[in-house]
Amino acid sequence: MAKFRQIQTSFWSNTYIQEEMTAEDKYFYLYLMTNEFTTQIGIYSITKKQIAFDLGYSMESVTALLQRFETYHKLIKYDVESREIILLKWAENNLNIGGKPVQDLIKKEIEQVKNKEFLTLMYSSCPENSLKNFIGLLIYKNNVSYNETANESSDVSSINLSNFEKNKKTNNNNNFYESSDIPLNEAGAINNKEEIINNNHNHDHNNNIYDRDLKKIKEWFKKNEIDFSKKHEDKIIELLKNNSIDYILNLFQEQIDILKNKKDVKNIAAVFSAHLFKGTCEVNSQAIEQKELEQEKIKNEQRKECQKNDKAMEVFKNLPTEQQLKIEDEIIEEFKNPALREIKKNTEVVFYLMISQKIKEKITELGLLSA
Repeated sequence: MAKFRQIQTSFWSNTYIQEEMTAEDKYFYLYLMTNEFTTQIGIYSITKKQIAFDLGYSMESVTALLQRFETYHKLIKYDVESREIILLKWAENNLNIGGKPVQDLIKKEIEQVKNKEFLTLMYSSCPENSLKNFIGLLIYKNNVSYNETANESSDVSSINLSNFEKNKKTNNNNNFYESSDIPLNEAGAINNKEEIINNNHNHDHNNNIYDRDLKKIKEWFKKNEIDFSKKHEDKIIELLKNNSIDYILNLFQEQIDILKNKKDVKNIAAVFSAHLFKGTCEVNSQAIEQKELEQEKIKNEQRKECQKNDKAMEVFKNLPTEQQLKIEDEIIEEFKNPALREIKKNTEVVFYLMISQKIKEKITELGLLSA
């Protein structure tokens, strides 16, 4: 069966792509996203030799581009030992949970990843929905510890350990919370058959567990001044079939906390109940806005840094040739990488992109550029 990779048309209008990438950068990035070795999860094995062959580049040029995309653009990581690459933004735009065939493929690809650190990086970039829970569960089952994964995640809502250690009653296809006001069945619930329990368990034992868990739920409702009706009870029993009590209570508390911080919510109990019955959730808009502001700040800083580098290169190019060569020799010596001279012979553009930061430092030290 033919394999396809989709590129969003907004790729070309993306501000970062337009302002920070050269034509060669765009070409290289498109190759990394569409070559035949790419996978559903954005982590795949590929050699530098293969990249060089496909693009018609020298090995030195490929090494330089990989280094640029890892240290400057921060869009990839490449493991020289395992020869694996991860596209750090892949999960945000290209990773979808899909149906069972896609889920099975994701599971298979995760099992094949050699560099386990790449899995935690992939998890941290996943959107906050059932996909992230699904990926997190697979990573957990692939012996990536909870602490390791949580530490890599920059988001406040890391993997909930109780969700993986205790949520093993049945398949996870009825997770309560999904994206705001989106019915769960439309959002794509998880159907993980490996978590289905043996239906021959004693029914009386299960009823005792439900009674105990229901008591805890009722106590929580009372504490938060929410009336517990028969409709609530039916919904909670449905949730308890597929989720642990700790997982449910944690999610309930998160929702109440968000609602309490929203000034326009007049009846917290009513809104909470409405979300419960519909299988939707309240989004923490403040956290989202804060994250957007932080991302914008990072972009602005990167933009300023690029402008400084451009200014430094402009000053550098106006220096006498002998002084330029002297500065280049000093930089190559500091890098302890004679291969840079070969890179300059083949592609000056890549060469200067690699040493632009150092050139700026040298120009600043000479007093030719303000810090």
